[in-house]
Amino acid sequence: MDKAGLRNWVEQNKQADEQILWAGSPRMVYFRGLFITRVVPGVLLLGLAVWFYHGAPGIPLADWAMFLTDSFPRKTVFVLGLLFVVLPFLRAYMLRHTFYIITNRCVYKARVFSSRVRQLPLETLARARRIDYHDGLCSYVFDVWEDAPHRHERVTRGIYFVRPDFKEALEKALQA
Repeated sequence: MDKAGLRNWVEQNKQADEQILWAGSPRMVYFRGLFITRVVPGVLLLGLAVWFYHGAPGIPLADWAMFLTDSFPRKTVFVLGLLFVVLPFLRAYMLRHTFYIITNRCVYKARVFSSRVRQLPLETLARARRIDYHDGLCSYVFDVWEDAPHRHERVTRGIYFVRPDFKEALEKALQA
């Protein structure tokens, strides 16, 4: 679902006294936390895998590299390194293409590859832990109970790397 699709869905399904206060998507920051801790080791593993495949004539492998070549198949090291490099970019793409709409009653959330729209009550976000970053972005992290046919569990959810205007619109909705 895209931004226009979410807006149309909310317009069709909102209550009579519900009004849209803000619509947008988060801003993904690449060089931060998990991104760096995944990509840098992934690049190192990929380099190590290429070294394993093609060898480096005249340069002996260090003891830890010899351990890796004896312990893991070369293809495993290559696939692991590739996953470490590709998955943060996929997560960034998914995060960038997540759309939110704040109304005076709740927050609607939709992702690009999903047709499901999540409704987050404003009370949940009022109790959420807010993490402020130095560049003005913030994240809201909260726990929710998920009920499904085979599970009933507490799941940590969040709204990540939202812009300052999201924060202002959410505070306005909470005060109303």
